[in-house]
Amino acid sequence: MSRQIEPPPLLTKPEVLGAAMVLTGVVLTAVMDSIASTALSIGRLDMLGDIHATTDEFATFDIAFLAAKLTGFLVAPLFVAALKPTPCLRAGTVALLLASAAMISSVDIAWIDVCRIVQGFAGATVLVAGQTLLFLRFPSRQQPIVQALLALGSVMAPTTLTPALQGWVVDHLSWDWIFLSNVPMGILALVMLAADRGQTVRHRIRIPYIQIALAGIAAASLTYVSQQGSRFNWFDDGHIILLTLTGLLAVILLLLWEFQFASDRLILPASPLGDPDYCFALVASLVAGFALSGSAFLIPAFALNVLNFTATDAGTLLLPSGAMLGCSLVIAGIGVKKSGISPFALAPVGIVFFASSMWLMSGSTSDSGAVDLEFPLLLRGFGLGFLFVSLTLIAFMQLPATALPFGIGLFDLGKQVGGLAGTALLQTYLDRQLAYNRTVLASHLDVGDVVLEERLKAVAGQLGARGLDGVAAGKGALLVLRQAVDRQAVTISFNEAFLAIVLLFLVAAPCLILSRRLLGRRSSVPVGGSRV
Repeated sequence: MSRQIEPPPLLTKPEVLGAAMVLTGVVLTAVMDSIASTALSIGRLDMLGDIHATTDEFATFDIAFLAAKLTGFLVAPLFVAALKPTPCLRAGTVALLLASAAMISSVDIAWIDVCRIVQGFAGATVLVAGQTLLFLRFPSRQQPIVQALLALGSVMAPTTLTPALQGWVVDHLSWDWIFLSNVPMGILALVMLAADRGQTVRHRIRIPYIQIALAGIAAASLTYVSQQGSRFNWFDDGHIILLTLTGLLAVILLLLWEFQFASDRLILPASPLGDPDYCFALVASLVAGFALSGSAFLIPAFALNVLNFTATDAGTLLLPSGAMLGCSLVIAGIGVKKSGISPFALAPVGIVFFASSMWLMSGSTSDSGAVDLEFPLLLRGFGLGFLFVSLTLIAFMQLPATALPFGIGLFDLGKQVGGLAGTALLQTYLDRQLAYNRTVLASHLDVGDVVLEERLKAVAGQLGARGLDGVAAGKGALLVLRQAVDRQAVTISFNEAFLAIVLLFLVAAPCLILSRRLLGRRSSVPVGGSRV
């Protein structure tokens, strides 16, 4: 393997300031992507009313964004390797800034779809180019801290910080301001990135048009299936089956063309898959993405649908978890840098903390409050910090410079695919368990049951005391009982979904251990020395 470029060990004060500005600029671009990624989930209802879109039309906004982002994770590394990371990072930042500002200039559905496509591709570009730039600019001994700080923007922001701020914006201003917030942030990021004037690697690559087209078809088809499959009852609908087969066929053709027929136009001209540590981290990223996105979907939904929180309250619910996530990222980074702890040792710690938090969440009730959820959410944040720092260092510390952008793109693709699968499967699981639990609970409401009759009489008496006649009070009592059953069924369904994430880790943990053994002898990641 070719040795990566290491910056000189001693830096002057202007060089230190320049490095800090570059790091800040990269983190800001990651936050910009986080804003674009979570904007529609928070501002959905307000945006639907303003642009007069149907729910199916609105769904295309997320599908366009995610499909473009998945494709971008494979395409962006080609430009990063050919043009150097910094120009790609600046171009992606400008594109993301302009596309965010353009979102509010028209209510035309096609225009918004185009803006979302640009946002998705630009988001993938800034993530790949930014992380590549940090690995090439900073020495190996500083990478644990540098990558932990980057994770504040790429991991903490989309799961905690931006949903909370966007919830406040929706409640007090309007959804327009969510996208407009990317404008000043993008300008500030570009100012910070102006400090990078160093030379990095440059590699000439021929664009593999066939593989890019196949990747785009696969991403669009399978993203639509993951986002809309639950609505159409999955494979009971013909067009879901067709799109699934189309996506899988495109993936198969992409792999065949890449590894069997293509000779000089490869989508992975410098493959990271020869490194067993990277392959292990890539597999683990699927599980981590599933758990991260799945829990980020369940927790606000539980707060909104069961605990009746407002959008602001549901967003701020995750802030303590975000603060703990930020602390654990820094703690993990410092621990690896200062004490030389192997990143492999941090991954099990993160899994245990995260699984424990989901297990505690599975015991929530409809009477739970923010105080009851605080400790499980703190555990979740602490576990995520350890898990993502360890996987990042395991994946990239040994990669050569030429393979680095392609490794980062694949790793981010794995996290995104795992996240899409997690959200889609948990949504479907919730829907089916809700119907099942409602049926089970309703089956215990037998006519003539003494307890049931007493409950109905008590409720009817309370309604009668408020001025309703006997008939209306009786109907009202039945309605109150039905609402109580529905709420309990929803609560049980969410608890089962949280428990499903715990079971995922119980199944995935031995599989990951087995995959590590199959991929090769366990190696330690050298933190203080040169990366090869």
